[in-house]
Amino acid sequence: MNLVLSLTERCNLRCTYCYYKVSHEARSLVMSDDVMEAAIRLAFNRTLELGQRFLNITFFGGEPLLRMESIYRGVEFAKAVVREKFGEKFESGICPDSTPPDIFRLRFAVNTNGTLLDSDIIDYLKHENFRIFLSLDGPEHHHNICRRQVGGEGSFKLIEPHIPALLQLDTVVLSVVTRENMRTLSEAVRWVQAQGFRNMTTSVDFDGQWTGEEFDVLAAEYEKLAKFWIDLRRKDVKFYLGTIQDKLKFRLTGQRHRTTSCHVAAGIVACAANGNLFPCTRFISSKPDAPYILGNVFDEPASIFDGPVARDIRNFFDHDKEECKGCAIRFRCHGHECACTSFYSTGSVHGVSPEVCTHERMLAAICDDAIV
Repeated sequence: MNLVLSLTERCNLRCTYCYYKVSHEARSLVMSDDVMEAAIRLAFNRTLELGQRFLNITFFGGEPLLRMESIYRGVEFAKAVVREKFGEKFESGICPDSTPPDIFRLRFAVNTNGTLLDSDIIDYLKHENFRIFLSLDGPEHHHNICRRQVGGEGSFKLIEPHIPALLQLDTVVLSVVTRENMRTLSEAVRWVQAQGFRNMTTSVDFDGQWTGEEFDVLAAEYEKLAKFWIDLRRKDVKFYLGTIQDKLKFRLTGQRHRTTSCHVAAGIVACAANGNLFPCTRFISSKPDAPYILGNVFDEPASIFDGPVARDIRNFFDHDKEECKGCAIRFRCHGHECACTSFYSTGSVHGVSPEVCTHERMLAAICDDAIV
């Protein structure tokens, strides 16, 4: 089970592609301790109901490092809740692939832009075996195109001093591809790998404005990435590049994105700062009329996980989209398989964006050609 806690709506950056960019000034809500603790108890109980013995808690925002005291409190509260039930049959930290059925494992993660890190925070994240999802687009000239401070300055210089320490932690680099920075994408990925990072994925900002000519530019960058990743594999250099690797994995193994990577139907719940619950991270909003609200942390669990929104999500998970039936790549396509991508690109988990469809067909073909 995965619990995402949006500790704060506030952020110290103003990234050009951020889906909150038009509402930053109005986003001031922070999560109370009561809401956070109720969310943790709810997720723990849901984990047990599902017959699972693993709970991952991700601290999210906004920028969650603005609320370090809440992170400290949340970690200790989660440990206490698990110990109430499992006593010494409980482990916190890195979770191996196999877990004895009587052992409960708890792990923590944080999504951060990295600009507020310091030695004390890094030591704490290391001590608690946090997984760090780091927003880093690439070297300074590439990163600063989109990831900017409130005054418009680039943010790379605030992250750069911490890169050596981040390399010693379980860090996943998250890079966003936009129409503004796509021309140096392959160079940026090479730079990230050369720094020593071993885990990275890129995601496209589908803003509804991509042109055919721009997709051609992106395709050329993807071709370079596919060749780069395959060359690394042949040299036995370990570098997980989800952009290429996942497309190939799903083709070669016959697995599906929904059943191996997307847990929207049962394996994740995301909590907004006001306690409202959503199917995954991209849905999070504190607006009272936000779509896809499952319920609130103080509601009865049955009304949350068996309510109309939960049933609609399960319907998405269990059925192919009509527009996608017969498509050869649908089981490895984010437009078909990912509820978050469908939601933010169309407004509905059941929608299909022509822009996403074009991108996924292009990327799948490039990945397939690379291994012929």
